[in-house]
Amino acid sequence: MTAPFPNLHLPATARLQLRPLDVSDAQRIFEIWSDPEVMRFYDVAPLTRFEQAEHVVARLMQDTAEQTGIRWAIVSTNDGCVIGTCGFRLNFAFRSASLGFELERRYWRQGLMREALDAAITYAYDQLAMNRVQATTDLDNHASAGLLASLGFVEEGVMRQWGYWKDAFHDVRLLSLIKSDRRECCQSAQTSTNGR
Repeated sequence: MTAPFPNLHLPATARLQLRPLDVSDAQRIFEIWSDPEVMRFYDVAPLTRFEQAEHVVARLMQDTAEQTGIRWAIVSTNDGCVIGTCGFRLNFAFRSASLGFELERRYWRQGLMREALDAAITYAYDQLAMNRVQATTDLDNHASAGLLASLGFVEEGVMRQWGYWKDAFHDVRLLSLIKSDRRECCQSAQTSTNGR
């Protein structure tokens, strides 16, 4: 790919917009990523200094510039506030994308992340020609595992002591969604809707 990634807007909902991260988002990223509950299952500790958020945003923006990844700010269309992020590490040779996401705590359990991820995954398949989207979750992160299952992800197994962070080794679940599986899932949902 040679062209920069375009902005991604959510056509299916009036509640959200996705756009690439910008340096001006560092303050909101600091506010979200400094919450221990938001970062409970993350592979990094909660942020304690604003400079850390600036570094995070700069790194994610560099990934986008180098087209090794893309991370979007999830923006509430109600007030224009950044409420989280989502995006991918990309392997174009394998046509595979690794998904990551987080949401400010006061916006949990409102279906917002599901809407954001649905749009991001559609973009990965339709615009980036990905065939596989995968995600890892902590074994105790039942909310994320349930969210991914609701999007059609299939658990492939547990990767033992897959990573080391916060002074401990961690087992993680590996989940994936293949493009053909998603197509079948969407067709089944369409058939079910039409049959009512």
